[in-house]
Amino acid sequence: QFTQGHVKDYQMTAWLMAICLNGMNGVETAALCDAMVDSGEVMDWSSCSSICKDVNNLHKVDKHSTGGVGDKVSMILAPLVASFDLVVPMMAGRGLGHTGGTIDKLESIPGYRTQYSSEEFAKLLLTTDGSDDRLNAAIVSPSKDMVPADKRMYALRDVTSTVSCLPLQISSIMSKKIAERPDSLVLDVKFGLGSFNKNVEESLQLASGMIETGELCGINTTALVTRMDSPLGYAVGNWLEVKECIEIMSSKEAALSELSADLVNVTLALAAQMLVQGRKASNLRDGVVKAKENLHNGKAWKKFRDMVSAQGGDVDTIDFPEQYAQAQFSAQVRSSQTGYLESFNSLEVGLVGVNIGAGRKTVDDPIDKTAGILFHKRPGMHVVEGDVLATVYTERDDQLANAVQRILDSCTFSDAQIELPPLITNFVTNEGVEDFDQSIFDE
Repeated sequence: QFTQGHVKDYQMTAWLMAICLNGMNGVETAALCDAMVDSGEVMDWSSCSSICKDVNNLHKVDKHSTGGVGDKVSMILAPLVASFDLVVPMMAGRGLGHTGGTIDKLESIPGYRTQYSSEEFAKLLLTTDGSDDRLNAAIVSPSKDMVPADKRMYALRDVTSTVSCLPLQISSIMSKKIAERPDSLVLDVKFGLGSFNKNVEESLQLASGMIETGELCGINTTALVTRMDSPLGYAVGNWLEVKECIEIMSSKEAALSELSADLVNVTLALAAQMLVQGRKASNLRDGVVKAKENLHNGKAWKKFRDMVSAQGGDVDTIDFPEQYAQAQFSAQVRSSQTGYLESFNSLEVGLVGVNIGAGRKTVDDPIDKTAGILFHKRPGMHVVEGDVLATVYTERDDQLANAVQRILDSCTFSDAQIELPPLITNFVTNEGVEDFDQSIFDE
């Protein structure tokens, strides 16, 4: 009714405010989510039986992150999970404010296409190149015809201070994922300085609500709750993040930089749970072992190259990343003291990224694909006064000095060696919340 004009904006605004004031229970939130999904196109996998006879027997699994700084997990995760013959129909967004967007990052690869209809998207995932090897993974923008109610409702929420309302958050996030019609979904729900949720309690509440909605809508849904106090990995900025992912996927395990250890562990944990839900691993520990093997034996890298090629991207660019044009201006951030690095404030780092051109303040702002920050030291490491902590890259020369100072000011130091808090704190299912088992990463 709303998208067809039978419900006016002022009526919808009043209803949204009523939800904010009175709340919704789980069944009501799921019903809203279902109605939002039904407002537009949905993925119709059965219509693809002509190109893939067993399409209804293929397990479709996706992942959603609530967003952060340096969060480039999807670019590794989608091809990694697809290398196990699971279908990963990943729809991703653009960056806004301090958080980056996977679509912006992938579009830094020349020619990479992100706009597909739902029918084209399904065919892209399921078509083979003449062999039995389906693509299985693709990362695209949501079709403009999917969940049109959410776009209009969000515009009203944005100007009526109802963006933070939990049932509306849940229905907005989950409607776009449910429209993909996956069999299962794994959520990466973040908390901390660089997250929209500042404490773990807020993230647990959001995770539990999204899981309940997913399950009521018939999708097996679980969540990992992860910390976002410092940027994830060593790169922040569109092409710089793609390049870090290329390095991880194309390197042997022994050659991996310790600067990417946090990124790799979050990716492995999410991949492991997707493998469990896709019945490719018996438990989380088994999933980590299997995911780690395919990450380092070249199978994930092959899938990533196949994905880039299938979506029109220039494969030479990812095969020879060192040839990519570098930003015209750069400057180093040097440590002002000796000690142990505790953290980089990820919110401040993300805001610096926006100012140097790597992000956008409004949806219409252009972005600089080469702008960003590379970190040469990570939290927990010992540094000496004068050590290079990071390098800032930009086309905006007038922003360099300010960016360098703000990155330095975002650092906290300790005189004594520190033990970093766990990056992944909780595992959440429809049965409840438990502490995440850190030992699954042990050899």
